[in-house]
Amino acid sequence: MAKEVSMTHRAKFVVAVMLPLIAATGCSVSDSISKSISSPFESSSASSPGGTEAYQNDVADYTYAHVISSNQFDTFWKGVANVAERHGITNWEAEDATYIGIGQGIRKAKLSEAQLEVIAKNLSGGDAKKIKLIEQGYKIEPEKAK
Repeated sequence: MAKEVSMTHRAKFVVAVMLPLIAATGCSVSDSISKSISSPFESSSASSPGGTEAYQNDVADYTYAHVISSNQFDTFWKGVANVAERHGITNWEAEDATYIGIGQGIRKAKLSEAQLEVIAKNLSGGDAKKIKLIEQGYKIEPEKAK
């Protein structure tokens, strides 16, 4: 029960902080982006199911999809938990790959470093290690489209 309350609080916080940032970017959804949103976990999960790298990539794809699409950040942490569950990760909040993946998704969505700073601070709950991991993920160059 306590976990649900924590996630609801976080979800509200994400909505309050990230939604205005996303709206300010003026992102729109194109046909090619729509395809990646409809199945953002397909490529990395299929190539390496259960691996940390696949999990990290799926978190990045999930974050990216949220940033460029529906702005439904009230379900963000629940979605991250679902991604972790598919990869057999039970303690995703303590998993470095979660925060690195979030940073990668933010970069993939082409948010600015200023936006990253605000989002990282809020998503991490002020935890310096998590902030650093999100920033580390943001610095990773996205893979080129094949």
